[in-house]
Amino acid sequence: MENNFNEDDVINRMSRYQFSIIHLQDEVVGFVDRAFAILYDDDLQRQWTLRDEEGNKHVVAYNKNLQKPMLIGGWTELRHIYDLHDFHTIYFGYIGDSCFHITIFPSKCKPLSIARFLKRIQADQPLFNGPKLHFKIFLNPNQCNASHLDLPADFGNYLRQGSFKYIYLYGPRKTVKCKLLLRNHPKKSSKIGSGWKEFCTAHGFHQTIDLVFEVDHMKSNQNVKVLTYCNF
Repeated sequence: MENNFNEDDVINRMSRYQFSIIHLQDEVVGFVDRAFAILYDDDLQRQWTLRDEEGNKHVVAYNKNLQKPMLIGGWTELRHIYDLHDFHTIYFGYIGDSCFHITIFPSKCKPLSIARFLKRIQADQPLFNGPKLHFKIFLNPNQCNASHLDLPADFGNYLRQGSFKYIYLYGPRKTVKCKLLLRNHPKKSSKIGSGWKEFCTAHGFHQTIDLVFEVDHMKSNQNVKVLTYCNF
């Protein structure tokens, strides 16, 4: 297979959602992007259909575990089909109905990309055990550059239970302490204030992006895990 892929072209062709998995040399599973797994949980089945650049079809088994989503059955077979013996990037473009377009880059990943991938797997781990709630927000460029973020009513109501003045956003790159702005008059509103812009800047948010805010379901907690997709 010739190394003639352009990563930017691949990303631009992706529909609905894209993420990457680095094929790890000694792993028999593929680690799935947690943000994607949560965002599309209702849509994803335990069997995924993958199609490559040449139209070849492969079926893999998905464990449907939101704490540690992985591709399990069929991953080793995929490795053999594409002769993957080292560290390689595989782009997944989600089409819908548990169907994906995949592009496998035959060249070996750079050490920095491998290190980032392994660090991201660790960073995306849940903050706590037990049941979790997920609040999903689709950011537009204005929200990424704003000094505050308006929260949906259900997320605001969750945070109000704890009477917090501050919350801590745990992102893939940085944890930021943010002011919580809760108002009842003249109308009820909930916002993340100072700290929000710092959080967005630290993570390079400047265009439309899906975010997942993961919190403790058992009780209101000011520690909030923020998940989003990432390519390496």
